[in-house]
Amino acid sequence: MSFALTPQRRRWLRAALAALILLLVAGAYLGWSRGFRQEPQPAWVFESAESRFRYGSIGAEHDAGVPYWIFYVLPRVFPEKFRQDGQQVAGGYAALGVAWEQGQELPVGFTKKTIGFPRVGNNCAACHTTSYRRSADSNPVFVSGGPGHTVNIENFFRLLIECARDPRFDADILMAEINRVTHLDVIDQLLYRYVIIPVTRKRLLEREAQFAWIFRPDFPEWGRGRDDGMNLTRYFMLKAPMDDRFGPADIPAVWNLAKYKAVAGQHPNYAGDTHDVHSVIIDSALGVLGAPPADKADFLAQVKWLQDYLSALAPPV
Repeated sequence: MSFALTPQRRRWLRAALAALILLLVAGAYLGWSRGFRQEPQPAWVFESAESRFRYGSIGAEHDAGVPYWIFYVLPRVFPEKFRQDGQQVAGGYAALGVAWEQGQELPVGFTKKTIGFPRVGNNCAACHTTSYRRSADSNPVFVSGGPGHTVNIENFFRLLIECARDPRFDADILMAEINRVTHLDVIDQLLYRYVIIPVTRKRLLEREAQFAWIFRPDFPEWGRGRDDGMNLTRYFMLKAPMDDRFGPADIPAVWNLAKYKAVAGQHPNYAGDTHDVHSVIIDSALGVLGAPPADKADFLAQVKWLQDYLSALAPPV
């Protein structure tokens, strides 16, 4: 039997090779587009310095981000896990004591950015936004840079892990709830079911080992408006072994940072070990990212903007 490449076979081979190349290119583009392509945040986020501080991404969506539609349906699937001072309450993420402006899709300090698919991350405003009321029945006034005196950061960390532990964190259950609130196209349906949901659950369960210390029954609760920043730094950034050290402290105000100068003898942290505001902001921002920045140049630009903004930001009258 002869296998000589006749003109007809050559044409067929060229057509098959061209089709294969097109399929590979289309698959590569689809993978990049639905998994890695970055879109800028909407223009309204950057209309003012205040909205940028409250909703602008600092890059946390890359490694610490939660897929938007999973984030959206968690309160529907796991309502009993959204607790306030040990009691289940209505309102989903409001149970965490977050600042939430009327008309906004997400609480203050929660950012939304598309990296292949929409993801929710955090920025510094999640902890550094405070509020007050002018009267008992008035809407809250939110103040950027103030200490987040109502937010329960520890409960948020626990919440995500406890949801991932639950057998209901399952593609069938989550997709049924997602399909009730939005219509994903066929590709996104497949990605969520077979990739995004399983990978998200795996990543959240991996955090359980990093956060083992916040589940220790012999450690007291952090409470509202408090954060164990030193342990977050030691365990996440320095990869130190866990021990019995425990040090939640009140979340500080971060306005008027220009006052922290070496010559003035003022220091921007409780330990008093540095007058370098820039290094403190980098340390805090890296803690929010939970990993090295995906884009170092962009991260440093965000840190510089934060330093400039917070240096000039005055407290309310």
